[in-house]
Amino acid sequence: MGILNGVLKIFQLIYEEGEKEWLDETKYKEALNELYIKLESGRISEDEYEKNEEKILEQLRTVRKYKKEHGYTND
Repeated sequence: MGILNGVLKIFQLIYEEGEKEWLDETKYKEALNELYIKLESGRISEDEYEKNEEKILEQLRTVRKYKKEHGYTND
């Protein structure tokens, strides 16, 4: 039983760290900033910007919805 509890504890820690990483809104905000810099510097087109911006914003909306549904407080 001790080994099983140890394995379950490890999986719980991995899950918690993964969730914490996923819920960190900073990386989504940084991605939006980097995307804007690429647009302004001409490295990507406006179409590419809009397509990628929508993907990032959708991820951010999903994270915020998850946080709201699971009772996380604002960052």
